[in-house]
Amino acid sequence: MEDYDLRDVAYEKMDRGYGSQWELMDDLFAWLDLRLYFFYRHHQWLGPRNDMRNMMGLTVSREEFEHTLAKAAQLGLAAQLEGEEAAQLAATDTAIQARLAKTPGDFPLLRLVQRCGLDEFETDCVILTYAGTLDQKYERLFAYLQDDISRKRLGTALAVQLFLPLESTMEEYLARFARRDIFTSLFDPDGLREGQLILSPVVLEFLSTGTVAPLPGLRLFDGSREAPSAPLVIGRETARQLALLFQEPGERAICLTGGPGSGKHLQVEHLMAGTGQACLFLSLDTPEPEQRVREGVLAARLTGACLCCAHMEQEDSDGKLQPPAQRLLEQILDLEPAHEKLFFLSQLPIRARLRRLMVELEIPETTEEERMALFQASLELPLADGLTVEELAAKFRFSPRQVALACRQAVGLARLDGRAEIPSRQMHQCCYRQVVHRLGDLASPVRPAFGWDDVVMPPDQKRLLQHACSHIKFRHKVYSQWGFEKKVAYGRGLSILFAGVPGTGKTMCAQVIANELNMQMYKINISQIVSKYIGETEKNLQAVFTEARRSNCILFFDECDAIFGKRSEVKDAHDRNANVEVAYLLQQIEEYDGVCILATNLIGNIDEAFMRRITYVVRFPFPDAAMREEIYRRTLPDQAPVAEDIDWAFLAEKFELSGGHIKNIVLSAAFLAALEGEPIGMSHLLRAAVGELKKNEIVVVREELREYADLLD
Repeated sequence: MEDYDLRDVAYEKMDRGYGSQWELMDDLFAWLDLRLYFFYRHHQWLGPRNDMRNMMGLTVSREEFEHTLAKAAQLGLAAQLEGEEAAQLAATDTAIQARLAKTPGDFPLLRLVQRCGLDEFETDCVILTYAGTLDQKYERLFAYLQDDISRKRLGTALAVQLFLPLESTMEEYLARFARRDIFTSLFDPDGLREGQLILSPVVLEFLSTGTVAPLPGLRLFDGSREAPSAPLVIGRETARQLALLFQEPGERAICLTGGPGSGKHLQVEHLMAGTGQACLFLSLDTPEPEQRVREGVLAARLTGACLCCAHMEQEDSDGKLQPPAQRLLEQILDLEPAHEKLFFLSQLPIRARLRRLMVELEIPETTEEERMALFQASLELPLADGLTVEELAAKFRFSPRQVALACRQAVGLARLDGRAEIPSRQMHQCCYRQVVHRLGDLASPVRPAFGWDDVVMPPDQKRLLQHACSHIKFRHKVYSQWGFEKKVAYGRGLSILFAGVPGTGKTMCAQVIANELNMQMYKINISQIVSKYIGETEKNLQAVFTEARRSNCILFFDECDAIFGKRSEVKDAHDRNANVEVAYLLQQIEEYDGVCILATNLIGNIDEAFMRRITYVVRFPFPDAAMREEIYRRTLPDQAPVAEDIDWAFLAEKFELSGGHIKNIVLSAAFLAALEGEPIGMSHLLRAAVGELKKNEIVVVREELREYADLLD
């Protein structure tokens, strides 16, 4: 080494500070090189006098073994330096500190030391480890000094020997790397277990850029530079309470609870923007949340941001969401978040006792007025077809995020089609794309296929159906603008009972209402609801109505008298349980604020208390001859080929059938005509009608068919 001169720090620039972190690192490189050289020089076996007798960890010769055994244990470098070497190293330290005192800038390295509260030994370990990342020459030096060509990382023992203070022991400082504290959190835990110092990726990125880039589940929001992701249309009272909690002195764990998409993240963003502070959002929906917690707490400390943890809930074996586990919350606090304010975002209330004072603030579900404001703020194009934001707010009990996503998609599709307005059906489709539910496990979706033109029924009943539809369209005006919400505390939903014999059009009219309201409809599978086990029926009913509230759809109970039957006198346990089921169902119907349609063939079997809770009762009469003729004509599509020999009046008067049977007759006649390659004629309809009657064990006498009897042959 005598033939080479080591590079010195820039003594000629001691009158001014460092202009950049790289300029600082340039001096630190010189300081490290000098320290490493002195360590090499005084090493008992690896020093200049060994003549490369060792093979750098590949082999151990007899001479090396005897030499090493005869020498004392390696001491810290500071204890071996004296005279000129000690003075030279001290001068280097003094020059760097003098320039740092005059440095006006705040480099990432200096911020890390200050925010993590590192002492001199810990700071030196970080600097040397970082230098090994910036310059690969240190990998070869580390391998040589550790007498192992495979150990290219700085080892904990080598770090202690290089930076051990005077009158301190190796054991004392080696034990520092076994702790779980702020200093050791800067390094990769797997490397520490192997005795190597490897800076965490978060630390490396911060040292190089001064910030932390978005990672999976980790996002830094700087309120002094960034604007919130969306305006705060609603929730201003929550924002005011949150600001007061944030301003209170002392450590606080502020828990914001609310459903998914209720605006918890947005509230924190607006708080940070209002106070000009930074917040690190940490999502813990990962199989290994502990590792992400360590990264998040460390990133928040380095950036000076407060920590906001979300998605901490877990599902049990039944798929039910559970509150955040106390063990996870305690682990977050054990890592000592630097900021005195800590945020927990949860869908469920957090029932945990923590050493940091926890204050819970709930974000309630949106009201109709709030949903109206959200739709108005999010829709950049007007609505078409008479659709209003009042109707959307009444139909869809959406969170702010669902409203924003539905409107963004609807506006995008309208502009893609070159439209200046958003069609009603397209807006509804975009809204239903935001719905997440499990109703399909207990019900079957029904695709509405009929409109008002397909309905053949007396005018009074038809007007009653149209009146029922207005219950949803004008719900906001009646309840909010006209003040009925103060008079009607519950039972604001729309429930319609269809009563009539089979085939009179009950299911078809349910589809007409769904089509008119542009709402999805689910037909409840009674077999999936009713159970022989006590309590299971009520549990299934609760699941149905809970999922229905999430789906914003129409519930259709066909043959509802099977579960809405009259309560009877209690004679045994079976009667009592049956009555409990009916009472529970009555309660659910009354509390449900959506649309519920029920159909029955036996209205006399419906419980009287249930009838009081029904908004509209529509009775479907058996069609007379005029109605039957109209049903025949409307069942035939416009594009179907029809012969001119059809006597509609004869068919309607001769065969006293319901609309359901007539539909079967027309469809069967169409297939007969297609088979014979002819247009649909009287012969096909007559044969189909006779076949439909035979299904119901009704015999048709040929003489009764008069002049059309020969068409049966």
